[in-house]
Amino acid sequence: MSVHHPSGTVSKARPRVNLYLVNPSDCRPSMDRYGRTLERALRYLNPPLDVHTVTPTPWPQLDDSPFGRLAENVGKYRVRYADYPRQVSGRSATVHHVIDHSYAHLLRALEARRAVVTCHDLMLLRMADGLIPGARPSRMALMAFRYAIRHLPRAAYVVCVSQATASDVHRYLDVDPARLRVAHSGVAVHFRAPPAERNADLRERLQLPDFPLLLHVGGADAYKNIEGVLRVVHALRQTHGINCGFVKAGDRLTTDQRRLARNLGLEPWLLETGYVAEPDLPALYASCQVLVAPSHWEGFGWPALEAMACGTPAVTSDCPAFRETAGGAALQAHATDTRGLAAAAARLLQDEAARQAAQARGLALVQRFRWERTARALAEIYATVAATE
Repeated sequence: MSVHHPSGTVSKARPRVNLYLVNPSDCRPSMDRYGRTLERALRYLNPPLDVHTVTPTPWPQLDDSPFGRLAENVGKYRVRYADYPRQVSGRSATVHHVIDHSYAHLLRALEARRAVVTCHDLMLLRMADGLIPGARPSRMALMAFRYAIRHLPRAAYVVCVSQATASDVHRYLDVDPARLRVAHSGVAVHFRAPPAERNADLRERLQLPDFPLLLHVGGADAYKNIEGVLRVVHALRQTHGINCGFVKAGDRLTTDQRRLARNLGLEPWLLETGYVAEPDLPALYASCQVLVAPSHWEGFGWPALEAMACGTPAVTSDCPAFRETAGGAALQAHATDTRGLAAAAARLLQDEAARQAAQARGLALVQRFRWERTARALAEIYATVAATE
């Protein structure tokens, strides 16, 4: 299924756009970043849009006791599904843009014919269908997700961050392709090779070793295939004879992933940094030799593009989103092809000409994924909605 890509032509009309952001307590940095960066990009358009952000009032943080954690989790559901819809009810705008599909239920409280919803992925539905190895969503999470996305077809337009996501929206929700638009997420301009002293400072703070490092940035969910990364590092060390390590930034390894690392003898070569603030990410990317992302599925895949923008080549799976966003620049193999992924990483580590060629391809590719381009595509969609009587 082919979906229309907006041309980026911006109408001279200046509609009021309400951006409905996610609850900061959700602890979903990628959605926070999407909303805040999109807001800035829309404001910097020429002419700028009249953009207003709406954020849910978070549930108060309680103590760290079992009761406190339970109450906080219940509170998050209440904020998302009860308080936030009441908070936005009756708000006026030319265009209502819900920036995360898991908040599509807000359309019950908004004028749906003037609403746009960004859909990033339908991962939970894929998990429920058994399409992601080793992943099954909880009954509560799946029920809440289905409740939210069943309102998605009510939007005037569903904006998908990739053609891969658009295909899933059409497949699972039967949204008319005429109301689907693809507007790729952007890579912020500060993702570029930082000064050497910035790299040195980060390496010292994180105590990064001097031998070659493979990097993974993001979650440790089953679809991210961290097990695949561990097997690639093991193959590089055992089959290719490369003394390399693995830096895991973001979510820490699960118990099963840690057990696999121990069984493969990788614990001495594993460094978990935890969450790395966005200003430090360029130095982290630049301090590692290869970004590895063998995901079983992605909706878009920011880290591969961010790494390439910082001059670090990437090895990814060949899932549809990565073929769409990183194909032609990243080296790719099937998510379960440990031998192919390891051979690609070894080539980047051992062949300087191949490494430089991959760096050049990556730097050229990321120019297609700038936030200004995303903002202009969305401005065109907003203008179409604004013209609707």
